[in-house]
Amino acid sequence: MVADFVKICKLFFYIQKSNVKTAFFNTGDAVVNILMMTINNLSFVFMWWVIFHNKGSINGWTFSEMALLFAVSNNAFATYALFARGIQNIPEYIANGSLDNYLVTPRSSLFMISVSESTFANWGDYLTGFIMFFLSGYVSWSCFFLMLFVSFMGFILLYALRLIVSCFAFFASDTQRLGDNMFMAFLTFGMQPASIFTGWYKILFLTIIPAGFLSLIPVRILTDFHLSDLGLMMGYCFLLLFIAIRFFYFGLKRYTSGNRFGVR
Repeated sequence: MVADFVKICKLFFYIQKSNVKTAFFNTGDAVVNILMMTINNLSFVFMWWVIFHNKGSINGWTFSEMALLFAVSNNAFATYALFARGIQNIPEYIANGSLDNYLVTPRSSLFMISVSESTFANWGDYLTGFIMFFLSGYVSWSCFFLMLFVSFMGFILLYALRLIVSCFAFFASDTQRLGDNMFMAFLTFGMQPASIFTGWYKILFLTIIPAGFLSLIPVRILTDFHLSDLGLMMGYCFLLLFIAIRFFYFGLKRYTSGNRFGVR
């Protein structure tokens, strides 16, 4: 089992090395794409800075808390987009029969699907995340490593949610747009100041639309650390990941092989 894990890690790093080489085939384009992504993100941040500059705070949240939210969410999304974006193509693979290419590989089919696509420009999200962390004012080594950890938990959350909505394609046709819209709606909720959700909206924010685990809980962990909050976030994210993986393999049992053959 350990040997298989080591082999998967080696394969993962080999694939990422190939992605970097491909992205830097034209170094100028790669750098420009990263910078443009960073500028685009910072323009969105600037809008919120103006709002907080004029309002002061929103239900107890200041721009410092908002900066931590951007740090966590941007790093989480960057990890998803760079290393696991392929799962968003599951509906397309099912529709055109190319899912067969991943099912016949000796490695985990879900792993191979996950790493089948990477968007190099999303390194700009990492750059944005680190900039926002240092602008938050909560700067210390312990907070920095804790931010990296909760960002990774955020990645697991994004991966699990995207996998679930992508797997709808096993049960219905033409679900690509539905999956994209649901995932973007979740991201939109997750990028709002969590303090605006109170009462029943807060319960909804942490259950039906669990965007609170991308915003409210991570920021609370970073600003007022309690081990119970960290345990709650870890438990929820890993539970959702378990459900997502089981849902993928359950849907796979309903998949009817196409007639396209190839080697990945």
